[in-house]
Amino acid sequence: MLTRVYLDTSVIGGCLDVEFALWSKRLFQEFDDRKKIAVISDLTMKELENAPSAVRALPGSIPEYACEWVNFDEEAEVLAKE
Repeated sequence: MLTRVYLDTSVIGGCLDVEFALWSKRLFQEFDDRKKIAVISDLTMKELENAPSAVRALPGSIPEYACEWVNFDEEAEVLAKE
């Protein structure tokens, strides 16, 4: 079973940040190489709406076979409140 990695905005933006680019880009390569699965939420995508276009484009660069999309739903809201 492949490792699933939740991508928050800092990991995605890290691809374009000198301090974190090496590690973030390496992670994205592991998605391409079918070594890991990127888990991306609709909440993360909403947070990226105001990010630079290059950052907003990064989730779309992950191959479909390496992505799992999750939605913020009522169950997640209850869990967050607890």
